[in-house]
Amino acid sequence: MKRTFSILPLLFAIIVVSCTHETPQEPSMIVEAYIDANGYPTVLLHKSYVLDNIPDSVQTLEEIAEQQLIMWGKVTISDGENEVILTGRLDTLYLPPYTYSTLNMVGEVGKTYTLTATYKQMTATATTTIPPIATFDSIRVFSNEGNKHILAYVSNPPTTEPAYYAMFMRYKGDKQYLLCPFGVFDNSKMHNDLLEVMVYNPFGNDTNLEYDFDKADTAHIYQLKLARLDYESYRYWNDYVSMATTKGIFFVPIYENLHGNVSGGIGNFTGMGSTIYNLSITNNKTYIYCNTN
Repeated sequence: MKRTFSILPLLFAIIVVSCTHETPQEPSMIVEAYIDANGYPTVLLHKSYVLDNIPDSVQTLEEIAEQQLIMWGKVTISDGENEVILTGRLDTLYLPPYTYSTLNMVGEVGKTYTLTATYKQMTATATTTIPPIATFDSIRVFSNEGNKHILAYVSNPPTTEPAYYAMFMRYKGDKQYLLCPFGVFDNSKMHNDLLEVMVYNPFGNDTNLEYDFDKADTAHIYQLKLARLDYESYRYWNDYVSMATTKGIFFVPIYENLHGNVSGGIGNFTGMGSTIYNLSITNNKTYIYCNTN
């Protein structure tokens, strides 16, 4: 399956260090990590990369990613009571194709988790909290001048505090979720305790802002994740959306623009209060249904 790189922040961070006037002398550790409520942690580690040093034999971003993998790092996660060492393994369903995880720690709403990653002389730490679980009020198909789009509705949580969200999508059978374009928002613009959001398609060679229902495979199923985030993670993903949609190119100094929660490195550790939905699209009707997973 062809991958898209337009919404993988880790890949941006890998190459970004060559885009500033002052190139760092030593590589930084790049962390992309998350833990879902009722799910296991997943961590991807990389070293930053200077574009000027790319050898002629390296032709693609996949090759850069593989070249900068951190495969023998030590990653621990603590919930304040227990600390677990994660196991690293090759996993080609992710890009980069190596992840650290464990079955000995399950995310819980309200808990705070601290990640520590070490590799040679590099050490990075990050802390995140899993907020209450978010759900869609409803999902439907919207037709505009013959183009079909997916609209989702989010109910305002029973709180006076701000609530922050992000939407991710993957093909069913994949492991890695991609951030939906413009898929980061908060509850400040809700009307009558309901917020309408467009679910943009993150797959394809361009922005691909519509779903071609007529040509869709009858067995083609997306999985859509709605996640509630803490403020630090919301700021990170919101910064990334702003950068990706306004600059539209890889070669931008994002390691200074993204407000990640990683100390001693680049990236973010995201706690997610999430719900996963199955979206099945048929090719004989404009029809869509969803079931929580």
